[in-house]
Amino acid sequence: RRSSRHCCCSHDCIAMAEPAGYSIRYLRTVGLQVVDASVSACARAVSSECSPVESGAADGASSRPVAEVDVESFGLAFGEALASALTKFDSLDAYFSSGRTVPSIATMLMEEIQQDKDFAPFLVSPQRVSEFEVLLKRAVGRANASWRKAGGMPERARPSSNNKGESFLPWPSIDAYPEWVVGQIDNYVNAELFEQTSARTALEHALLEKPLCAATIKYDGTCFGKMHDGNLAGRKQLLGTDCEEYQKTSTASASSCNVAALRRWLCDIMGVEVGAVCVWGELMCNPAFYSYKARGLYSKWLCFGVVVALPGSCGDESVAAAAGLGAGDVGRLALRLSEKGLAHIISSSQVRLCLCPALHKLLQKVAGCEVVDLHFPGLTHAEVVARGAAGLRAGENEGLVLVFARPNGQASVRKWKNSGEGGTVCKKHAQLLNKCLDLCKDLVSQGRLDVRIVEMVETMLSVAEAATSVEKKGNAALR
Repeated sequence: RRSSRHCCCSHDCIAMAEPAGYSIRYLRTVGLQVVDASVSACARAVSSECSPVESGAADGASSRPVAEVDVESFGLAFGEALASALTKFDSLDAYFSSGRTVPSIATMLMEEIQQDKDFAPFLVSPQRVSEFEVLLKRAVGRANASWRKAGGMPERARPSSNNKGESFLPWPSIDAYPEWVVGQIDNYVNAELFEQTSARTALEHALLEKPLCAATIKYDGTCFGKMHDGNLAGRKQLLGTDCEEYQKTSTASASSCNVAALRRWLCDIMGVEVGAVCVWGELMCNPAFYSYKARGLYSKWLCFGVVVALPGSCGDESVAAAAGLGAGDVGRLALRLSEKGLAHIISSSQVRLCLCPALHKLLQKVAGCEVVDLHFPGLTHAEVVARGAAGLRAGENEGLVLVFARPNGQASVRKWKNSGEGGTVCKKHAQLLNKCLDLCKDLVSQGRLDVRIVEMVETMLSVAEAATSVEKKGNAALR
């Protein structure tokens, strides 16, 4: 389980114990000065010098100091947030080679980390914000120094010939499933008295009766996309049409994907001439993680979704303003997608198509993609939790991704990870679920809740509290 701390010694290193979600080897490859926590006296002392505040529970629960519930430090949270952020970008060496400066890269990472809902509560004071900025700039500066020491030289600035630049059709980060479940139960509990009956009916229907759109394995690779014009894309940046390798992994698996054909099909069924289209998937760049190479998954590109730009949009306009599309047009667009069985999210100037049986077939038959497998077809939330928990406790995969319909007909996507993925996060989820479990048991004793929801929360708690250990090192030897 990951356990990283900022070391308060003169070296300003990051102390991390193995096994980690992002190994010492991984962080060293990007130039971070990482030491084993077992030999860092400073790391052991850091908890007495840090007084972070833990993230509050979802949907209105109050916050309280982390020191009251555990000994995790501000440095631990920073280490986890930085390691997570680094997986969402190209390697830092690639940015240095392209001429990006240390301040600009630090700003890029800062913006990403500040969106991390598990780290944001630690930035509760100007002092913490200042410490965060210093730590981040030092980390990027050390990475740059290591890159230069190894012979790295920035390329001369020149016009791009293959459309490299910022990706404006990104696949967004996914929120956590345990927080959503707790939030749904809280919505019922906090409903007005005259709404309690209907709120209970809605809750039990959502969790116990309505089947999910899809449940898939959450793989631990890197988010990778292909545009309809042949451009390849990382989570944050277009890579161009001639990108043959990304995150030290061949991109050949994306060559057979015909996004242009998919775009033509989408124009027909949506009834509008859509803009850009990007198919997103997981590029399996970590052969040593979860035995991916032994399972025959290394270097594959496993698709899971599509982002479509509405006509006239440029990524930051509202749907109503995009090419004259009004609220009625958006409603008709949603109806067309629903009639085809496509799970969708319409927001801003884009449509996101989420994995479901209809999209799975479309990606295979029209675009010619390899798609992540669908698991637990036709099952409800409670049934998926019951069936999927054992694999998560055993650490067979990083987690599950669940796609389900909201009351308004649009889709919601959530991730449910094993407890070996992020120390502070799983502890927070365990606290939320423990509190929720007590509440649910009380409701059952009063005859106000189906006992199957108690069983569902208990099962999720068993995953959050499991001593799941995942080995994540040795990628270089297996590539």
